[in-house]
Amino acid sequence: MAASVVIITWGAPAVGSSGSESYKSERYKMDERQNLFKQLKVYSGFGWMAATLAAGGAVALIVCGVIIVKPIVETNSLEFQETTCTTTQSYLTGRWITCSCGDKCSSSYPCLRMTVTYVPTNTNNASSVAAVLFDTEQRLNSAGDNAEDYQCVTAPCESYPDNNRLRILMFNDTYAPGKNYSCLHHPNATTQVLLKRLFTWDDMFHSMLWSSIGFVVFAGITVYIMVQCNKIRERLSSIHVSSPPQGHRPGHFLPPPPGYPGVQSGGFLPPPPGYPGVQSGGFLPPPPGYAGVQPGRFLPPPPGYAGVQSGESLQMHPAPQHQDPYSYSTDNKGFTYS
Repeated sequence: MAASVVIITWGAPAVGSSGSESYKSERYKMDERQNLFKQLKVYSGFGWMAATLAAGGAVALIVCGVIIVKPIVETNSLEFQETTCTTTQSYLTGRWITCSCGDKCSSSYPCLRMTVTYVPTNTNNASSVAAVLFDTEQRLNSAGDNAEDYQCVTAPCESYPDNNRLRILMFNDTYAPGKNYSCLHHPNATTQVLLKRLFTWDDMFHSMLWSSIGFVVFAGITVYIMVQCNKIRERLSSIHVSSPPQGHRPGHFLPPPPGYPGVQSGGFLPPPPGYPGVQSGGFLPPPPGYAGVQPGRFLPPPPGYAGVQSGESLQMHPAPQHQDPYSYSTDNKGFTYS
């Protein structure tokens, strides 16, 4: 084993900042930048959340407009008045209408056309009027202007066409020729009637109201968060953290820390109190108990190593059993090295 050498010197490259006040200022700037980065991260997370909800409100607004508002507006279904209809004729036109039953799903159903008669209400004309029946305003909006063979009274669209055919036949049995039932007619469009109104004024109002409120509120929150994020970025750009002095590249000495005036970068620091007469860069005196040993020389071996000279390798000794901290069995042997 190599010889035990203890060379005690005092002197280390000085590492630190140029002054206490400058150090505190730079530290404060770094802490402030770190806090601003945390705020920016939080705001960004809430911003994405608000933007997603605003996009959801916009999508809801479009969907409600297409599904609810458009049929109501285009058919004026809110102006339809209730009356009593009597089926006069129902028949399958022989056309199978293709429809979409979901994502990557298409189906078809047979077209059933029905004609009815009714007596208009709130008019002086008591004579009956003939019209074509549609089950809802959506059906009227999509097929009301079609040719007769495509004026289907209802449009079931399940994945299996046979199920659609069964539903058409059940509808025909329910409203077979000669049966009377409530229906809706428009005073200015007497040739088309509805079996029922799918959407009311309240449905249209609330669907547009809440989707619009959701879009406006979350869009406003998104804009507010974007403004705050921009302010934080401007604040970050205004905080300049000083870089090391020019010429102090990695591997070079930094200026000494506060409290060591007059010490040059790369020079030795003065020894600590209690070592009078020791120069910077010189060896510290040996610890107590090593009288006669000069600074920079080898320390003598500890007691119990008779005959070993300073600078020589120490011999190995078996470890005492009572000092075994891991409670190994007495059969195990271990050695310590000094």
